[in-house]
Amino acid sequence: MRDALALFVLTVQLPVPFFWLAVHPATRFWRRHPQAAYFLLGPAIWLTIAFALLGGREWWLAERFSRHWLVALAGVALLAADVALIRYVERTLGWRVLVGLPQLSARWRPGRLVISGPYKWLRHPTYLGMMLGWWGAVLLSGATRLVYVVAGVNLLAWFVTELEERELLTRFGADYASYRQRVPRLLPWTWRPSKQLPS
Repeated sequence: MRDALALFVLTVQLPVPFFWLAVHPATRFWRRHPQAAYFLLGPAIWLTIAFALLGGREWWLAERFSRHWLVALAGVALLAADVALIRYVERTLGWRVLVGLPQLSARWRPGRLVISGPYKWLRHPTYLGMMLGWWGAVLLSGATRLVYVVAGVNLLAWFVTELEERELLTRFGADYASYRQRVPRLLPWTWRPSKQLPS
């Protein structure tokens, strides 16, 4: 049961940064073809990762760093935090924001920068939620090889957020630059330097 839940979470969420890694460098193209992004590119990436994880599950789960119930309980806590944070994004801003429709379709794109709800505290709350979920899945399964996969995808996700922010700087200019200066990327308690007032 633990392994099945862990692999389910990873199969559902790990493809997200790969999808946006493919989209962000060619945003103009995908904005002209948003249906192709969501109905061709997305499923192709999800199926590839599902096949890699589920088809090779015995290999992924062959080595364990832990099977202790406390480690698994910590994994469940991280999964619960993932669900709560992603649910908060969806509840306050809608499912369209959650799945990234405003980034690909002018129809859903707000004319102003959205900094309400969870975006008051973090620039990328959905990614933080997913990262918590990925690490929760690792702790739940205790699978050593999944540690390396999730660590690599965390780095990829950080890179993807950088690509997204470059695009947002282009779209919103000084407004986004100011927001980026004030609000942390992924961790709400990250120290932010205060601007010194001239004396």
